[in-house]
Amino acid sequence: MLVSTQAQVNTEKYRTPDTLKGFAGYFEFSGTIKTGNSEKTEAGFDGRIDWKLSAVTTFLIFESDYEWVNGNRTSNEGLIHLRHVRQLTKLLDLEFFGQVNYDKNVLVDNRELIGGGIRYKFLNFSNGDLTLGTAYMFEHENFNLPGNAVHLPEVNVHRWSNYLSYYLGINPYVNFGGVVYYQPMFDNFSDYKLLAENSLTVKITELISLSVNFKLRHDSDPPDGIKQTDTKTDIGIAFKF
Repeated sequence: MLVSTQAQVNTEKYRTPDTLKGFAGYFEFSGTIKTGNSEKTEAGFDGRIDWKLSAVTTFLIFESDYEWVNGNRTSNEGLIHLRHVRQLTKLLDLEFFGQVNYDKNVLVDNRELIGGGIRYKFLNFSNGDLTLGTAYMFEHENFNLPGNAVHLPEVNVHRWSNYLSYYLGINPYVNFGGVVYYQPMFDNFSDYKLLAENSLTVKITELISLSVNFKLRHDSDPPDGIKQTDTKTDIGIAFKF
């Protein structure tokens, strides 16, 4: 994908209702513990903060993963994504976004992007919706590569970012949502990044929910030695406010 498995980010995850005004958000923690032949502890922390006023929404998404191997801590992934959305009509929005992230798993030392576009909600009913977004995006990436690598150590490209977002409230306690991103280069459609993510959330109380998340990321032109496709499944507890 944008050569980084975190090049795309699911900005639809745990979104706040359209009818909500003011300040809202969520934090989620997840973890894995391995013992025996593999002594490792993994932890993930992510969240979202929204600020809604009238026809304008601004939100911040943050994600971070950590590992403890034999007592030593490392951080392999981190991301901050800021987005500003202005409602033009009941179904059409204008949005601008920026992002900074790193991902040592796919050799990305740092990545920055900025862009803007529109999103159109072409299905909207009482307990769900279907939304299509399209935008221009400029991205800059630095990679941790050996001197003899084929892939460029620094990349600046213009991409066409597209996504399809879906959400369904199955009942008052169970929600299902997902998003699919497709981001080709404007001058080379064979170079593209793909993300598919689905989340199932079960409400335990008004403030606490159990979540199961599945991600699939694909990069058509990854750095040397990096596989094109990654998947990840998380089970965690979310605290909403």
